[in-house]
Amino acid sequence: MKDTLIVIPARYGSTRLPAKVLEKIEGKTILEWVYKACAKAACGDVIIATESNKIVTAAKKFGAKAVLTSVSCQSGTDRVFEVAAKTKAEYVINVQGDEPFIEPSTIKNVAAKLKKDKEADIVTACVPTLDTKAVTSPNHVKAVLNKEGKALYFSRSVIPYKRDDTTETLHSPYFIHCGIYGYKRAALEKFVKLPKSKLESLEKLEQLRALEAGMTIKSILIEKAGPSIDTVEDLYRAKEFAKKNK
Repeated sequence: MKDTLIVIPARYGSTRLPAKVLEKIEGKTILEWVYKACAKAACGDVIIATESNKIVTAAKKFGAKAVLTSVSCQSGTDRVFEVAAKTKAEYVINVQGDEPFIEPSTIKNVAAKLKKDKEADIVTACVPTLDTKAVTSPNHVKAVLNKEGKALYFSRSVIPYKRDDTTETLHSPYFIHCGIYGYKRAALEKFVKLPKSKLESLEKLEQLRALEAGMTIKSILIEKAGPSIDTVEDLYRAKEFAKKNK
C-alpha cells in the first residue's frame, strides 16, 4: 500500500544491551525476525532506520532496505520521522527493532485502525494479562485504557492499583503495552516537534509526551505477545519462547 510506510528503528548502541538487534534467536537476528513480520504484514514498504553501518550491512544479508539516519536523531521516533519525511506516506507504522515476536496481524490491525479511526492521532497495541510477574516489572509498560481503547496513561508502575482483591477485581486484567505505534503523518510531525515532557522524563516513556500534549492514542488488543528485548535476561527468555513456539 503506497499510503503506508513501515519503519523499524534499530539502534546499534542500545544502552542496556548493546547491539541487541544483531543477537540471534533460532539462527536469525532479532532484526531479521522483526523485518520478516513487517514484510509479511504487506501494509507498505519496510525500511530499517539506524545510526550504524553494521546494521545496514546486516540488513542487506537478509534482503532488507536500511538507511543511515543523522546523528541529530535523539530517539527511534526521530529516526522514523526522518525516513518518513522523504516519502509521501500518509500513515507511518513504527515497529520497534526489539520486538522479534510481533505478529503480522498486529501490524495489519494497527494500520487498519489508524485509517479507520478519525479520532486517533496514534494507534498502538496492548495485551491483557493477569501475570503478576509481568505486571510488577518496570520493564513491562502498563496502559490504562477506557472502553473505547483510548489510552489514559502509560506507566512502568503497577496501574491501576487494585486496592481490594474482590471477585470483581481479581480477574480484571492489566494491559501490557507492545512496541508498535501507528502515526497519521501530521501527528508524527507534530510529535517530533514537541519538547520532551515532564512525565516522559520521569517514566522514560515517549508516548507520555503525546498524552501531555493532548494527542489521542488508541489501542487495539491482541491475545498474546512474546518478550521484547531490553536486557540479557530478556534475550534468554526470548530464546526459550522461540523454542516453545516453533
